[in-house]
Amino acid sequence: MLSGTELNKACDAVQDRLQQVNTLYLKKIAAQIRKIGEMNQTSINRMVVMAEIIDDATEITKALQAATSLNIRQVQALYAKALQDVYTDPRFTRAFAAGLTVPTVDRERLIQYTRSVAMQTAVSMINLSNTTAVLPTYQAAADRAIWAVSSGLDSYSGAMRDAIRQLGYAGMQVHYASGYHRRLDTAIRQNIVDGTRQIAMHGAQVVGEILGYDAVEISAHARSAPDHEPVQGRVFLNAEFAKMQAGQAFSDTAGHSYKGFRRPIAEWNCMHFALPFSTVYSKPRWTDAQLQAFHDDNHAGVDIDGKTRTKYECAQMMRKIETEVRKQKDLAIMATAANDQQLREECQLKINGMMAKYGQIAKAAGLTEHRNRTVVEGFRPVKLKKTAP
Repeated sequence: MLSGTELNKACDAVQDRLQQVNTLYLKKIAAQIRKIGEMNQTSINRMVVMAEIIDDATEITKALQAATSLNIRQVQALYAKALQDVYTDPRFTRAFAAGLTVPTVDRERLIQYTRSVAMQTAVSMINLSNTTAVLPTYQAAADRAIWAVSSGLDSYSGAMRDAIRQLGYAGMQVHYASGYHRRLDTAIRQNIVDGTRQIAMHGAQVVGEILGYDAVEISAHARSAPDHEPVQGRVFLNAEFAKMQAGQAFSDTAGHSYKGFRRPIAEWNCMHFALPFSTVYSKPRWTDAQLQAFHDDNHAGVDIDGKTRTKYECAQMMRKIETEVRKQKDLAIMATAANDQQLREECQLKINGMMAKYGQIAKAAGLTEHRNRTVVEGFRPVKLKKTAP
C-alpha cells in the first residue's frame, strides 16, 4: 500500500509548484500597488494601469497552467503506483501463494478505474485553476489603490497595508459558485489525497472480493485521532465494517464492541485505510502490544502552556503553525514588493514567535520538526530592530 511518506512527498511537490505561482501573483499585485502609490491625482492613468494588470494576469495564468500540467503528470504516476501497490500488498501474499489469482479482465477493470479517477482529478485541477480569481482580485486591489490616490486619501499607506495584509494572507483563492472559497494549493492537495485513497481502497476491495476475503483490517499509525484510535489495527467482518461506516455500533473479530462514530474511515481527513482481510489466509499486521504502545505514547501527557495535551493534539498544533507561518511568509513577500517595511517587520515578528512555539511544542512532545513545510520560495528573513527594555 502506498505509504503516507510517498503521498506527502508527491503532494509537497505539487504544492511547491503552486507556491511559486502564488509568489508571482502576490509580487505582481504588490508591485502595482507600490507603483500606484508613487503617483498623484494628476499623473495617474487608469487605462495604463489596467493594461499592465491584464499583462500581469496573463503571465500569472500561463504560469498556473504550466504548473497544473506538470502536476497532472505527477498525479497520474502517483495513481498508477497506488494501484500497483495493491497487487504487492502483503495481505494478499498467502492467497496468491495458494493459487488464487486476479483474472486479466478484472486487472483491466482496475486499470480503467484508475485512469477514470486520474482523469477526474485532472479535470478538477484544471477547473480549480480556471476558477482562481486572478484578474478580478488583482483589478479590485488596483481599483482600491487608484481610488485612494485619486481621492487624495491621506492614509494611503494604511489603506493599502490593510489590502496587502488581506491579499497576502489569503493567497490565490478558488471561488466556488456557492460563494465558498479556499486556497488553491489546499483544494488541489485535498483532491490528490482523495483520489489516491479512492484508488488504493477500491483496488484493494476489488481484489479482496475476487479472492473471497471476508473482512477488513484498519491500518494503524502513531498519534491517531481519538475517534478512530480504538479501532485502528483491528479486524472487522465486512458486515461489521459496514455498520462502522454507517455510524452504528459494531464489533471486531476478537469480540470487542464499539460505539458508532460520525466520521467514516478514510473520509473527512482521516488517514486510515480499511484493507481486505481473510480470516483464512491473512494474519493481523498489528499485535495488541503494538497497538497499546501507540495508545500509551499518544496519551503520555504533554504540558503545553499549562494544559495537558495528547501527542495527536500537539501534532495538530504544529500543522496549524506550519500553515500560519507559510501565510505570514506570503504576506512578508508581498510587503517587501510593496516597500512596506512596517508590515514586513510585523510579519517577521509573528513568524519568529510562531517558530519559537513550534520548537517548544516539538521538544515537549518529542515530535520531529518539519521546518521544510514552512518554506516559501522567495521569502528572506530580516533582522528586527531591538527595542529598548
